[in-house]
Amino acid sequence: MSGVAQNEKNNSTVAIRVTCAIAFLLFTFSYLYFYQCDLIGAQQHVLSQGQTSYSRLIGAVIITAVLYLVHLGVYGITKLSKQTHALTFFPSLLLLCLLTSPKNNFDQHFSLTTWTWFIPVLLIIYVIIVYSSMQWQPYESEKWGTGLLSKWSWVNMLIMALMFIFVGVFSNGNDILHYRLHIERCLKEKDYAGALAVGERSLVTDSSLVMLRASALARAHQLPERLFEYPLVGGSSSLLPNGKSVRCVSHDPGDIYRPVGAIPKEKMTVDEYLKTIKITHQTRAAYGDYVLCAYLLDKKIDKFASELRQYYKVDSATVLPKHYREALTLYNHQHAAKYEGFVDEVCEADYEDLQAMRKKYHNARECQTRLRDAYGKTYWYYYLY
Repeated sequence: MSGVAQNEKNNSTVAIRVTCAIAFLLFTFSYLYFYQCDLIGAQQHVLSQGQTSYSRLIGAVIITAVLYLVHLGVYGITKLSKQTHALTFFPSLLLLCLLTSPKNNFDQHFSLTTWTWFIPVLLIIYVIIVYSSMQWQPYESEKWGTGLLSKWSWVNMLIMALMFIFVGVFSNGNDILHYRLHIERCLKEKDYAGALAVGERSLVTDSSLVMLRASALARAHQLPERLFEYPLVGGSSSLLPNGKSVRCVSHDPGDIYRPVGAIPKEKMTVDEYLKTIKITHQTRAAYGDYVLCAYLLDKKIDKFASELRQYYKVDSATVLPKHYREALTLYNHQHAAKYEGFVDEVCEADYEDLQAMRKKYHNARECQTRLRDAYGKTYWYYYLY
């Protein structure tokens, strides 16, 4: 009977170790490969000063393997194998959290988030808990380890789940930073559709994200069709990087200007830059869209209308890009003299509906919410709000 009991004990211990290992490997690899790959790649780019590149698959495999070896080392020292075996994965998950916890501006000044200062305290607490578990382990009842849903099993799974939550909560999960880094990767891979799908339903943004999306839209020849479908901040100054508030982390800055023309000089404004570009056949369309969209971003409707004909033919037979049609409709409602050659009955009807909706709701917040739901992807909504 003692031999049978010993076999059951060994089987239960092995099952717990295997289950915890599978959970750790699946979580760590998935977390690195799907969620934090862009952040780790950007950190490597910054720390190596652009001399090395990060492979999403190889990086996830290597980091996962190294962290698992750390676990094996901790297990070899502690021999925790019953209801607290999951604790042997804590140092590995702490390192994983540390690896993915840079501040949002790590590309300008590399540093980790504030919580990392508590790591020594966490390690002291961890050592105390592990030591106590090692002392208690010989006295644990073997019947607690019997069966798939034994006490040992669910306690270990609960500990693993809590540690996974710890990683998710204390690593860098800033949406805007993740959007920016993902778009930069898509631009490198020339996956413009993928870049434009990143965070397309989110309302959060910053100037750097606006610049990256504008670059992707220009490459996909959709800048005047879809620019105002995304949340926008910063006006025309967000169209081109300045190295500070509008910048790339790991993407070649020169690529951002490529749809437009030459790289601007330091501290040059957008208007000054656009005026200095030598327009060629290849860059004329993109340049014109950047100029016109810059005016629209700054709500300079009259300036937009006066220069539109330099880049587009305007007559009843020509279908202008969506945002240009919206801007001209707005122009016609602001001026007694209509814009010559422009007629768009559908756009006019939509604008009239928008105005009727504005009059219907007297509460400003409710009105904005209703308009965002119906017209949030139009230039009119941007112009109003």
